[in-house]
Amino acid sequence: MRLTKYVFIILLLASLFLAFLSLKNNEWESLTATISLTIAIISGWIAYESFHNQSLARKPQIILRLDFKSRYDLILLVAENLGEKPAFNIKFEWQNRLLNHKNEEIRFNKYDDSIDIPVLNSKENTSVIVDLASRFYENRKTDNLDFNGTIKFQESLNSRRKTSYPFHFSFKHYSMSPSFENEEPKTMYELQKIPEKLERIKLEIKKIAETIEKKTSP
Repeated sequence: MRLTKYVFIILLLASLFLAFLSLKNNEWESLTATISLTIAIISGWIAYESFHNQSLARKPQIILRLDFKSRYDLILLVAENLGEKPAFNIKFEWQNRLLNHKNEEIRFNKYDDSIDIPVLNSKENTSVIVDLASRFYENRKTDNLDFNGTIKFQESLNSRRKTSYPFHFSFKHYSMSPSFENEEPKTMYELQKIPEKLERIKLEIKKIAETIEKKTSP
C-alpha cells in the first residue's frame, strides 16, 4: 500500500514537471497532453484508494473494546468482528495480561489454550466479565490501565496464513465518565429480583395460611 502511494506521487510529480517544461517552452500541445496525464494519474489514485478501502472493509476486522453499559455494574471486555467476512482461530497475544475480578487472566476460551475464539462471524461479538464497575478503579489505583498486544487470525480455514495487527485499549478515559447514561440496565437488574421475592412472599403466605388453619381446626 505504501509503495503504491509512492509510485503515484512520483508519477504525479513527473507529470507536473513535464507540464512546467511545456509551459516554459510554449509547447501548448505538450502542455495539454501533460495536463490530461496529470488528471488521469489523479483519477487513478482516487480509484485505487476507493478500491483498497472497499477491499479492507470486506475483510475480517477484529477489535477488543470495553463495555461499561450493557450490564449493570459490570465491565465487559468485548471481542467484535467489524468486517464483512468471518475470522477463524482468533488468538490474542498480550504484552501485559488483563486480570478479572477473580484475579485470573482474562480468557475467552477455557477449553483450548491454542486459540481464544474458534470463529467470529461478520458483525458478531462475544464478551467476558472483567470486574464490577463500582470497585475496579478502587482496587487498581497503582496498576497500569493501558493494555496492548497482537491479534492473530485466519481469513479462511483453507489457508494457514495468519493476519496479524496490534490492539490497544485503555481504562483511563472511563475513570471520570458516568457508567450509566440511562437507568435501563439498573432497572432490568432490579426486575430480575422480582420472581425470587414473589416466591418468598408466596412461602410466607403459605406459612400464615397453615398457621391459621391449625388454630381454627377443631
